[in-house]
Amino acid sequence: MSRLPESMRARVEARNALPPLDRVREFLGSYVLDADNLDEIRADLRRTASFNTMQHHGDLAALEAVVAEEHPPGTLARLVGWEANWVLDDPSDEGAARFLGELAQMVRDVIDEVE
Repeated sequence: MSRLPESMRARVEARNALPPLDRVREFLGSYVLDADNLDEIRADLRRTASFNTMQHHGDLAALEAVVAEEHPPGTLARLVGWEANWVLDDPSDEGAARFLGELAQMVRDVIDEVE
């Protein structure tokens, strides 16, 4: 990271400093919001990972933390439904937690493929 230009380094540091819930919001906005299906999300993750997996490691940690943490009722359901604009068969917090866990596994798999 020390070889990155200062502006890029500052962006990476700011992203790494985000609380897990905010980092997951950014992840969902980057990879899930406009995707039509899980295959498209996986392809976008692979494209990014072909350059660098640093972002994926941070996103994975945030996804795992968000799924593991306790949240006020409706938090995860709103996160997936609103921030990701993703319709789940089970739109409850439990359904959203499962979906976020599946995304975490997808990120983990992509990292494993590349590294």
